[in-house]
Amino acid sequence: MSVLVRVDNRKAILRAGRWVCSDRELESQLNEETSRWISETGGPPIHAADQERTVAKEIAGRFGGRVVLYLKSASGKSEQYFYRQRQLQLDFSSSVPLSRRRAQA
Repeated sequence: MSVLVRVDNRKAILRAGRWVCSDRELESQLNEETSRWISETGGPPIHAADQERTVAKEIAGRFGGRVVLYLKSASGKSEQYFYRQRQLQLDFSSSVPLSRRRAQA
């Protein structure tokens, strides 16, 4: 699937879960906001018939933009991408090793 959105006079494409835009700053902002939204809310509903369109509509709206064109493809790459993004990301860098915990107990 590919979704073309318009934000002001700039256009961006969401394809396979990633934004592409000739304006690098906007591209970066769209990708960061998409990651943040998925992290905070879980992203588009799993049961949504078109997850990529849901993402594009939500993120474009946050930037004052709108969906201009939508093309559906037969591949499930975007769905797979969003499933992977929903996985919890745990940070173990500040945790105490298990061997030290047992020694402290």
